[in-house]
Amino acid sequence: MKRVMMMFLMLAAALSASAQKGLGIDELFEGRIVPQERMVETRVRGKTLEKYQLTYYRSVRFDASEAETQRLRQLMDDDSRGCFVSVYESNDVYTQKVQVAAREGKNRFLCYQEQRTRKKELRQVTVIYMEGTVASLGQLEELLK
Repeated sequence: MKRVMMMFLMLAAALSASAQKGLGIDELFEGRIVPQERMVETRVRGKTLEKYQLTYYRSVRFDASEAETQRLRQLMDDDSRGCFVSVYESNDVYTQKVQVAAREGKNRFLCYQEQRTRKKELRQVTVIYMEGTVASLGQLEELLK
């Protein structure tokens, strides 16, 4: 029974990790830009997301150096080529929202937010990946309000 449970858990982890595959930002989720120990990660599947017309939600939050934020912005720019993009920038906050190409019949969305911290050399970064049947970034924003 323990073997079956372990195999099920490994399969579930592999399936959830493959959701953002094919995107450059996957490097971040795999811990190749910012070590996993520095990230707070959230993953949600199931009924909790149904009212938002989503089937999968994954976010990571961490403090990043200037070099790390530059790399992340480059990956976001690469992933957003040819896609619908919404950008907001102020003195303290930079936000980029992207509707990337659909995969396996599911619409996919990336959100990136970078905020200045009290330590000027660091930025607090949040990256969110979502997928589901919601039709557009605008509709997703309305559902999340």
